[in-house]
Amino acid sequence: MPTFAATCSHHDAEITAGSTKFIGTDHVFRIEMVRIEAFSGMASDLYDLLKDGRVEEYRHAAYELRSIRTGTHEAEKWNGPISFHPDGTVMALKILPVRRRRPPRSEPPDPV
Repeated sequence: MPTFAATCSHHDAEITAGSTKFIGTDHVFRIEMVRIEAFSGMASDLYDLLKDGRVEEYRHAAYELRSIRTGTHEAEKWNGPISFHPDGTVMALKILPVRRRRPPRSEPPDPV
């Protein structure tokens, strides 16, 4: 059975929009002092189809979802923009709370 992109990788994050659970991965990055979380993934049922090698069923299911895609207003726990793509994938961004940085530890001077 062929392996499809990302079906053999570890999905370590999930979000829910409406009644749909999306699984994938996330990454936190910084723009100046603002921390941003980016999530990319797909509906868990679509992921299962790909993982099982049922590509034609995946294509049909993803096509059917295009007309009933959940809106971002239904993802209240995410609190950021979500982009739903026609292939069943999602990309979501949100600004994370500001975190104070710890001052660097001062190292004892080198013995001479």
